[in-house]
Amino acid sequence: MIYFLLCAYNEEKNIEYVINSIRQQIKNYKIVVVNDGSTDNTKYILEKLVSEDLVVLTHQKNLGLGFALKTGFEYIIQKLTSQDVVITLDADNTHPIEISNDMIKKFYEGCDVVISSRYCFGGEQLGVIWYRKLLSYIAKLLLKILFPYPNIKDYTTGYRLYSGKVLILMYEKCKENFITQKNFVVQLEILVKILKFKPKLCEVPLRLHYYKKYGKSKLKIVKNIVSYLNFIIKAKFLNL
Repeated sequence: MIYFLLCAYNEEKNIEYVINSIRQQIKNYKIVVVNDGSTDNTKYILEKLVSEDLVVLTHQKNLGLGFALKTGFEYIIQKLTSQDVVITLDADNTHPIEISNDMIKKFYEGCDVVISSRYCFGGEQLGVIWYRKLLSYIAKLLLKILFPYPNIKDYTTGYRLYSGKVLILMYEKCKENFITQKNFVVQLEILVKILKFKPKLCEVPLRLHYYKKYGKSKLKIVKNIVSYLNFIIKAKFLNL
């Protein structure tokens, strides 16, 4: 089974298109959406879309991406086998669904973790303002130095495939500390924790379609830089 995990906060203009794209392009799938306290019409759109292939989990108030992912992963892991995969992606229509097929192919070729990467050959960021590109590139260089691992160029993208095997190992090892970060730093946290199990990891190119995004970005740049630095110190020097 291929589980798609999407976390949605005020995505009324995007979520239906993303879900229908999965339905049209992927076989043998299940979609799990965590509605993270949306205050727009996201809830009502999801209620309309609910079917056998779609489960909606709801936070009554916004708890942040990290806790939304935690809710989704904990739901999926109870049903997960080592033969299954979980694909996480953004609910804002910036991650092309067709790339999931490339990621699934890599899994069948033996990869435990597949990263949809902006920085491997063929990847790029379309519609991203220059200073965010610069900050992202600097972060990439820093993280490559601090957390070196073969075949990783993109440490912070949320578009990833995880094998059931590595997710189950990570969850059994970490338990209540499975996910502790509540904002965008969670993507780095999950990756750093999974790398401890020495997975076979590979990347596929991601052409990030940021110009397709409707609505305001949820990324608070200064706040997230501070959060990243705090997490890096704990993970690198305090063995988080």
